[in-house]
Amino acid sequence: MYRFIESYLKLPVLLNNDKPITLSPMINDILVLLRDKLNDYCRLKTGTLEDKVFFPDGANLDPAQFPVNSVVPILVNYEEEKQIRNANRFEGVIRDNVKIGGSPAIYLNLMVLFVIRFSNYEQTMKFMSLIISFFQTNNLFDQYSAPDLPPNIDKIRLELQTMSFGERSELWNSLKSPYQPSVLYKVSMLAFEDEVSIALTSGVSDLKNSLQSI
Repeated sequence: MYRFIESYLKLPVLLNNDKPITLSPMINDILVLLRDKLNDYCRLKTGTLEDKVFFPDGANLDPAQFPVNSVVPILVNYEEEKQIRNANRFEGVIRDNVKIGGSPAIYLNLMVLFVIRFSNYEQTMKFMSLIISFFQTNNLFDQYSAPDLPPNIDKIRLELQTMSFGERSELWNSLKSPYQPSVLYKVSMLAFEDEVSIALTSGVSDLKNSLQSI
């Protein structure tokens, strides 16, 4: 059910008629936002100035290693939101009442695992409780509640996921790591749109129309 993901996304910034293309949301933008918000909350509740939420070391992911006295968010899976998926993937995109090239947007849900590991088990349970409490109260981030949310992301919603013993075992086997106390959240929804192809197609159409008018 779960597959381990180690990926870094890089998208070029292109120009169309001297206007910058609005890129689709980046997965790292969302993870950084969640990390920073959770760090702010934990510092407030524990009265410490020290951050406790860190991303994993990319050089130590096979097997996955989680440093002591820290909370590690890690992307373990993703899924397409099929309920709002366009029925025809080859339909193209409608812009200004004109059908142009490019694929329709797809909407992704991210499965983010928060691994809590402290040398003091009581601290482990405390930080697990803080994570659950924070996302119970702050399960929706939008441009109003989170001004640092990237402008191309309207909102994201978080939902606690419950795994069976079998699913949990399968997940930790895929991480090649012994089980650590953790909580899994579904982060939805990120819209990814083929802006590059749309921009190129639109540019070609504009050029064709200009030539026809000569």
